[in-house]
Amino acid sequence: MDWTFWAGLVGIAALWGLTQWFFSNRRHSEKTRGRDSESADAMIDIDRGKAQSDVWRGL
Repeated sequence: MDWTFWAGLVGIAALWGLTQWFFSNRRHSEKTRGRDSESADAMIDIDRGKAQSDVWRGL
């Protein structure tokens, strides 16, 4: 086996590693974004609940 075989093998392994790293980071960012939107929705619900209780308290 000459050097081109080993260079090709290293190139394929590097491309595979880069794609795994890229998609892993993409999945992580999607999960983080999903968690942030859920917490934002929860905060909005809490604020709505406080506003509704203030309205009913005044009656």
